[in-house]
Amino acid sequence: MPGGILEAAGFRIHQNPQGGLMLKLAAALITGLTAMGGWAVVTVKDLPEYVVAGRQYTLEFQVRQHGRTLLNGLHPRLEMRSTQRDLGSVAAVPKGQEDGTYTVTFTAPAPAPAADGLVLTLQSGFGNSELHLYPVAVVASGASRPPMALAERGQALFVAKGCNTCHANSDLSSRPDNTELTVGPALGSRHLPSQLVIQKVKHPASETMPDLRLTDAEAAAIAAFVSGERATTAGEASGRP
Repeated sequence: MPGGILEAAGFRIHQNPQGGLMLKLAAALITGLTAMGGWAVVTVKDLPEYVVAGRQYTLEFQVRQHGRTLLNGLHPRLEMRSTQRDLGSVAAVPKGQEDGTYTVTFTAPAPAPAADGLVLTLQSGFGNSELHLYPVAVVASGASRPPMALAERGQALFVAKGCNTCHANSDLSSRPDNTELTVGPALGSRHLPSQLVIQKVKHPASETMPDLRLTDAEAAAIAAFVSGERATTAGEASGRP
């Protein structure tokens, strides 16, 4: 096999000098994925920085098989919990005639302790594919909170947009327990130039990486995280006062 590399189902698996064990493991992995129909990536469209207790929110998200093909006919669910208790789940529904797009509406619970937060998990409805988001802060009615630092916002978006499924990133702090697949290059500690990251995520010239139609503010935040920037707030990047 050229270069000792087995590529299938979007994976790159390196063969060790002995070869046999790695090939058996690779074959078992690919057989399992084929039986399940592969894997999928969940992408959240508008991720709130925080939620207000008692207020309803609607999350819009897409499900893509192998990170590219939008999937219709699924039955996704949103699971909610705090670090202290389970808060139940809500069924998502298709969004009109938009391919692979779903919405789910939930009511924010009472404010949690300062160190706690609302933990949201989107079950894709496609095999075991799911997306665990970073905890979202809950504030009391009438309250607000300062904008997140740009890189912190970018870290949350890196996960919410599904980037972490295909790109391992050791810079993620307290990373949610999401599956990482060796599809794209690992990005931890690389500190790529911000403008390069923005160009790549806004205009991916790739047959593997989809165009997620990120806003300029989302792209700037993700670039700040990937490049290692720590200054500026998400509000300043988006033009908010």
